[in-house]
Amino acid sequence: MNIFNARNFRQSFWPTALVMLLSVATSCESDADEVSRTSDPDSATVTSKISSTTVQVAEPLTLELTVIAPVGSYVDFPSVGKSLGSFDVTNQTDRADVPSAIDSEKRVWTRRLTLKSIVTGDVEIPALEILVRNSANSQTLKSEAIAVRVTSVLEDRADPTQFRDIQSVIDVEVPQPASRAWLWWTLSGLGGVTTAALLFMAVAKRKTWMTPNTWAIRELEELRNSDAMKSIDSDTVTDSLTTILRDYLELQFDIAAPVQTTRELLLAIETGRYMSVETTKGFSDLFENSDLARFAGLNLTHAELTKAIDDAQRLIETVATELQMLSIGKGGGDQ
Repeated sequence: MNIFNARNFRQSFWPTALVMLLSVATSCESDADEVSRTSDPDSATVTSKISSTTVQVAEPLTLELTVIAPVGSYVDFPSVGKSLGSFDVTNQTDRADVPSAIDSEKRVWTRRLTLKSIVTGDVEIPALEILVRNSANSQTLKSEAIAVRVTSVLEDRADPTQFRDIQSVIDVEVPQPASRAWLWWTLSGLGGVTTAALLFMAVAKRKTWMTPNTWAIRELEELRNSDAMKSIDSDTVTDSLTTILRDYLELQFDIAAPVQTTRELLLAIETGRYMSVETTKGFSDLFENSDLARFAGLNLTHAELTKAIDDAQRLIETVATELQMLSIGKGGGDQ
């Protein structure tokens, strides 16, 4: 019979576990670098997410389709009527052309569907084809078909018509389990080390995030140095400028700016009182002048385009200052 030496195990286990943990972290970094090198920056991807794979009859569930594509792409989701496979569609929400928090060269399109079914059994949410177009090419993406179990409200309940006779009590000897306390202490320690390492990686990644005004000013600076500015392409510059401002307003105030008309967007800003009246007027003038230049076919000069970009940056910096003063005022009021 083999005799287990606990002391020797503990002395050899911790160095081995630490080496394994460092090896896993190094392997993860290597894999991430390899994916970054081999991924195609011009390709688009689609992912599907469902709130639950098992629901009861008429219980709603949520299907979310997320498309990530390069900047300048156009995403066409398929038309969905009142039904999708065996499911009824009760609600649909789309969010279009939102900046990616991970990659500044990518945008995110999301469609969220609320579904419910009165058909029980194993049913399937069918795959959907999504068209992605840009100036270089077009690409058709296909989401995954998802299996869902729809159960009856009476399913898995005990049958009340089936009775069983009461049996006499039978004494059963309960074996005493061997102590494994040392194993749980060891696993807990290793879990603590792993959790600390993952937390450190999450905090390090979080430091790379940008505030909405920092992101917008960076985008404006890139627009200043773009080929469109050098060639004085008025349509491209004004279109890019309004897109940056709409994305900024959505990121800063959670306004559905990319899918609203200019009038709807300005009304939302005025109604929400997100900024001062003067700053609101500045955004209104900038959007209206940009729309006038684009739709009327006016060719702005390099000086006029530069002034429009400078005005946009000044408005964004003013909003940041107003929000900071508002935060300080609230803090003083609490005291």
